[in-house]
Amino acid sequence: MNNVNNMLEWFGKRKGNSVQTGARKHALAVLDVVSEIGRAVNSMAELDVQAALKCIDRMILSEREADRIEDRLCEAITGGEVSVQEREDLLRLVRKMDKVADWATQAGIYIQMVVETGVTIPSQIWDPMKLMISELILEVKMLIKAIENLGSNNEETARAIEAVKDQERIIDQINFTTTKKILMADMDYKALMLMKGLVEALETSSDACKSCVDSLSILMNARK
Repeated sequence: MNNVNNMLEWFGKRKGNSVQTGARKHALAVLDVVSEIGRAVNSMAELDVQAALKCIDRMILSEREADRIEDRLCEAITGGEVSVQEREDLLRLVRKMDKVADWATQAGIYIQMVVETGVTIPSQIWDPMKLMISELILEVKMLIKAIENLGSNNEETARAIEAVKDQERIIDQINFTTTKKILMADMDYKALMLMKGLVEALETSSDACKSCVDSLSILMNARK
C-alpha cells in the first residue's frame, strides 16, 4: 500500500477535526444500532414484546443516523490531503464499518418478524442469543478503540485489533452451539428459519467488524 506512513500520520493529525470526529461519531452510531438489538433480545427473552418493538424503532433511527454520518464522513475524506489510493482505503474502511450496522439491523428485522408472525421461541434459544449479542457489543467497542487510537497510539490500536479478532472467534463458537440448539429445538418451520436468520445476521455483523480491523492490520503491518 502506497504512502502508508503518510496516511496514518494524516489520520492521527485529524483529531478534533471533521474526519476524526466523524469517524468516532459513525462508530458510536454503529454501536447504538448493535446495543438496541441487545436490548431487543433481552426484552424478547423476558416476553416483553412491546419493549422489544420500541428497541427496534430506536435501532432503525440509529441506523439512519449512521448512514447520514457515513455520507458526511466520506465527503470529508474525499476532501482530505491524501492520495487517491489512500482515500479509497479510508473510504473502504468506513463502508466496512457500516456493514456492521447493516447486518445488525437485519437481525432486528428478524426479531420484528418473530413478533409479527406470533411464533413461539423457547427460552433456551434466547439465552445464547443474549450472550452472542453481548459479545458483539464488546467487539464493536474494541473496534471503536482501535479507530480512536489510529495514527496516534498504534500500540493501543494493535491491542484493540487483537481484541476484536478474539471476540470474533468467540462469536463463531457461540454461533455453532446456538445453531445446533435451534435445529434441535421444538419449533415450527417459521420459527426455525427466523431464529436461524437472526443468528446468521449477528454472526455476519461480527465478521464485518473483524473485516474492519483486518484493514487496520494491513495498514499497521505495512508501516513496519
